[in-house]
Amino acid sequence: MKYGIDFRYLPKGASAPLDNSYPVDVEVDESQFALIPALGDHVCIPGDNPGMRNVPLFGRVRSRLFHYRLGYCYVTIVVEDSEEEFSKIGKT
Repeated sequence: MKYGIDFRYLPKGASAPLDNSYPVDVEVDESQFALIPALGDHVCIPGDNPGMRNVPLFGRVRSRLFHYRLGYCYVTIVVEDSEEEFSKIGKT
């Protein structure tokens, strides 16, 4: 089975997450390994990976949706603004 992982940003006070410029940020198959953050985890994607997400994303995982269809699992991870100071939890 292939997995496509898409991170979406939910700004403070917004009712729906924003789309990013790529439909899938990470794609893996059964021979590969990828960590999927759990609810409450902090996520830091710098946005400097050519060919992938070009918009930085920092925040806390609010929700995850796993959509299975014909041998493919599309995972949508919503990351919301966090009051947490990322410098205190390891972001440099």
